[in-house]
Amino acid sequence: MAVKSYEKDGKIFWQVYVDLRGRRSARIRMQKRINGIETEKAAEAAEKRLVRELSEQIAQQEAKGDRWCDVIDQWESRQYEFPSRKYAKTTIIDNAAILRNWTKPWLERTASELNRGDGREIDRLADAEGKSARFRKQLKSTINVVYTWGIEERLIIGALQSPVYGLDIKPDREEIFPEILTAEEIRNMLRKAQEQNHPWYPVWVGAVLTGCRSGELHQLKKCDLEIISREQAIAEDKKPFDKRRYGSLRVRKSWSARGRAIGPTKAGYWRNVPVSSEFYWFLVHDLKAETKKSEDYLLPRFWEWDKGEQARILRMFCISNKIPSIRFHTLRACFATQLISSSIPPSIVMKICGWRDLKTMQRYVRLAGVDESGATEVLRFIPTEEAVMEKVVSLYDYKNGGKDGEQT
Repeated sequence: MAVKSYEKDGKIFWQVYVDLRGRRSARIRMQKRINGIETEKAAEAAEKRLVRELSEQIAQQEAKGDRWCDVIDQWESRQYEFPSRKYAKTTIIDNAAILRNWTKPWLERTASELNRGDGREIDRLADAEGKSARFRKQLKSTINVVYTWGIEERLIIGALQSPVYGLDIKPDREEIFPEILTAEEIRNMLRKAQEQNHPWYPVWVGAVLTGCRSGELHQLKKCDLEIISREQAIAEDKKPFDKRRYGSLRVRKSWSARGRAIGPTKAGYWRNVPVSSEFYWFLVHDLKAETKKSEDYLLPRFWEWDKGEQARILRMFCISNKIPSIRFHTLRACFATQLISSSIPPSIVMKICGWRDLKTMQRYVRLAGVDESGATEVLRFIPTEEAVMEKVVSLYDYKNGGKDGEQT
């Protein structure tokens, strides 16, 4: 606040400038300037009036709560300040970016004033930009999470629920079939990679035999591997399929190419992956795992992998070899669907892959088709040779007075 005099055309005038911020939120700011006041006394009176007016406006603004952009900022900073297993750092960055990019019409508006109509508008804008129903559901979910947090933290005052709560998301006209390889296509891809001595071959084998994410594979070391001796492995090979035990791989860390840092797994906890007979002999023969030191990495290192370009390398290989083009993460999906289709319980697959809820798991159950397996076996419509002979016998019996020789 300030009252200053200045000269104009040889005459003294007074200027009043008032700049106020909210008590509850410093982000709320009101400022106003008045020029051309003829006396100091009038300027002081004008200053008091401005202070009163702006204070009332700030109080009204604070009573409504924060703007939507402020709620996003505070949610993001709070997640960094008090990290939890629920959100990885990259997830926090992505969620905040999605909200800033796709709720732009809301950013400068008071969050408590947003309603269901505003929610439908955001969904229509995303749909008009060609975004899939899956993306729009993710956007809706992210809005719900941050808006509900704002209500709980008393940043959003007067609202009881998110403007997109319960909003119906129009499904896509045609669902896009996800990238996936059949068992034969997986074998073909690995066979060609081996024949061409492709440097990424060991990494791809590790992905389809462990189901690990790219960042998790990147950080696997010899100290994470516990396997039996070769003599014991030979004995295990003679046992029934479901009785074999070759060891386990402990997945503890993950590499983030975006953050250029090592952190926990996506789920936030370590897990064990059983070592299969195929993976055991690959580790022993191809990777020479027994000769590695404790802190040595299990898999080869590539600068493209450090920069997060593993998907580009795999797509280039697939296209050049006329194999269905897939991203690196699809190898994890192949691992999961092959286990499920082989009658491994989904709960076990969840533990091995490190999924925290059934929602993600159901997608792979659907891809594997285990829920529908055998459902159509009850149908019998096509005429068979046995059925035709049955009718011939029945007709013969009828003409000859039945099976017991009596007229029926």
